[in-house]
Amino acid sequence: PIVDEILFLPLIPMLMALLIVFVASVVQTSSGLGFGMVAAPLLFLIDPILVPGPILLLSLLVSTLAAVREKHAIDFRGLSVALGGRIPGTVLAGLTISMVPVAMFGLIFGVLVFLAVVISVFAGKITPSSRVLLPAGFISGYMGTLTSIGAPPMALAYQHGSPATIRSTMATYFVVGAAFSIVTLAWFGRFGKEEVVASVMFIPPLLAGFWTSNYVVRRLHGERVRQILLGLCAVASAILIVKSWIALHP
Repeated sequence: PIVDEILFLPLIPMLMALLIVFVASVVQTSSGLGFGMVAAPLLFLIDPILVPGPILLLSLLVSTLAAVREKHAIDFRGLSVALGGRIPGTVLAGLTISMVPVAMFGLIFGVLVFLAVVISVFAGKITPSSRVLLPAGFISGYMGTLTSIGAPPMALAYQHGSPATIRSTMATYFVVGAAFSIVTLAWFGRFGKEEVVASVMFIPPLLAGFWTSNYVVRRLHGERVRQILLGLCAVASAILIVKSWIALHP
């Protein structure tokens, strides 16, 4: 069982897992994304059972806290468009999760995200319009359900927004998106009571990270947030490329 396996982790790996969740929580609630990017690859190395179910549940919780904190800055129009794309993307991920190697999608996704980051650095300003947010939501939902890392497309779409708008809109997006991904995984037998119980022990460091972020967000400005977003996207794509390549060439 998942819970027994986690409870009997050696002390050092357990402490490392708790620290990873703390850092991921700080990053997520300070910049608007990063929980899955930071936590998923590292926790997967400690114990693969923590991905994607428990990570998605923890992401839902920390995103809810962040969305409530800055609810006044949420871009509801853009949010509705992005969610309209995420739902079919999530359903498609559920249909393909047992038929096609996830590593292949991870490799393709990682390469595309890295190219998008390069284009964003050298291209002009990207406006979060409907024609940008709809495909961003679709790709985010698809890859987020498969790999727990679905933030980069949305981060690229909102990279030029105000820090508060980025944090609050993406947090609200992740609340709805993570909930739908969890329901989809449960439907396909990949999420249940064990995953819920396994997540409970990581709630204290998650809350500590959220509390710490209250002091971090005051020091972040627009261009700095954009740099963080692009940097996290680049790191996430590199992690996906390497992890997927290893999975395809054991």
